[in-house]
Amino acid sequence: MCRECAAGPASGQPRSRRRRLWEIEDRMHCPLIGTCLTLDDLKRVLRQSGVEMAAPASDFEYHVTLVRAAGRDGRAARNMHKLLERRYARHVRKLSSVADEAELRQAWQEALPQDEMAGTLWAVLTHPQLSEPLTDRIYGELHMLSHLAGRSRRRALGRIPRLQMERDQFADRLEKQRLRGEGLLAERDRRIQALERQVREQRSQLAAAALRGGRPEDAEPGATHDRKLARERRRRIRLEAVLGDRNREIGVLQELLDDALASLREQRCRLARAEGAPAATAARPIALPPPDLSGRHVVYVGGRPSLTPHLRAVVEGCCARFTHHDGGLEESGSSLECKLQGADLVFCPVDCISHDACQRVKRCCKRNNTPFVPLRSSGVSGLIRGLTQLGMQAPG
Repeated sequence: MCRECAAGPASGQPRSRRRRLWEIEDRMHCPLIGTCLTLDDLKRVLRQSGVEMAAPASDFEYHVTLVRAAGRDGRAARNMHKLLERRYARHVRKLSSVADEAELRQAWQEALPQDEMAGTLWAVLTHPQLSEPLTDRIYGELHMLSHLAGRSRRRALGRIPRLQMERDQFADRLEKQRLRGEGLLAERDRRIQALERQVREQRSQLAAAALRGGRPEDAEPGATHDRKLARERRRRIRLEAVLGDRNREIGVLQELLDDALASLREQRCRLARAEGAPAATAARPIALPPPDLSGRHVVYVGGRPSLTPHLRAVVEGCCARFTHHDGGLEESGSSLECKLQGADLVFCPVDCISHDACQRVKRCCKRNNTPFVPLRSSGVSGLIRGLTQLGMQAPG
């Protein structure tokens, strides 16, 4: 920090202009550069400033080099300052009318849940009204957010192999079902074509016998063929019913595969953001993993029975106990109320449960003062979103 910046707050006189990058406290350069600039930005600034790096240089070495350069009024610091001013000019203009520290603190707090942390951080740290207590508060929040980003990254790394394995399993099952369905369709088409040829041949023979003045017995082969054709048509109907069942099973497997792929993409995005800008990633509530439920009892009512093992894996991954009730399809209503008695959280997919069962669950939860969470879909991703929303609503 320059002498002018160090003397200004101590003398009690407010600054008349915004701080430049090298006038900001040295301890803030690391979180500022890590949050507001990407790795490509760092490499471009180093090239523009003529700074030579030993090859091969790691990402950390690029970061450390520019953090050290940011504290001195030099070519690299001025290039970074110009880049930050140009990129976050909108945020600087927005805070230009702020007249006191209270408004500045409020602007910082409002920026966190709106994914505006990077631009607001630059505008606040260079603002004339920034005080040392507010600087300490911002530094502490950025420090703790970096710890949250590291924990999120470790969890993401642990889940990715399991999700990839489940994706491969779903893909294999889907491919087997598709090949089986195609084989049934091909066999049905071949039998239909063969029967149609036989029908044409029998009709030609009957027409020829009629022209020759044939006897009624000549029509008997045609009647026998009609009975065979009726049997084959019934067989075709049965095959079509089996094919319909296979297609529905393929649809369920496809949905499971889509859920697994969506979860895998989400985890990869979280991992990429954690590696590129850990503080900015952790500041977004939607990127946080599902909460640690600390052994609480989760009851899931309704949904598709084929998804129950996957739902159980998600809940147990949050350190909770899982109980499922089908909503009255095979299990009785009295067992539903018994299971809800000891529940700490109740999830209910509204797209895969009867209206009457859903109302019973809501009444029972209200009577027992149990949190009731309706889900828009019965897929695995719907439960993950519900758990993530609970983590966002939980007190910090």
